[in-house]
Amino acid sequence: MTKRGKILRDPRVGPGLLIIEGRQYEFCVDGVWKSGSLPLPGLVVDVNLDRTGRIVEITTVSKFQLGEEPAGGLLHKAKAAGVEILCKIAAQCRTAERRRR
Repeated sequence: MTKRGKILRDPRVGPGLLIIEGRQYEFCVDGVWKSGSLPLPGLVVDVNLDRTGRIVEITTVSKFQLGEEPAGGLLHKAKAAGVEILCKIAAQCRTAERRRR
């Protein structure tokens, strides 16, 4: 069965560690790591487990598969939302100032 997990510890400095649904699993790169990139902490992976829960295969999950936008796109949206909020506040301040006059 395949489950989604996340690398917690780099396996190049000892046993690797990943987490799947709150449970931690140790792993070695030899035999199970099936991706070209290095297994780095924070990396999202698909983990194939056998019936006993032993790791059979680990592959990286691409940003495309995760449905993530590039960080620049998210930043642009956040800035636009911030500008919109500030414009509304400024309009409310102008209205309040006119009422005081």
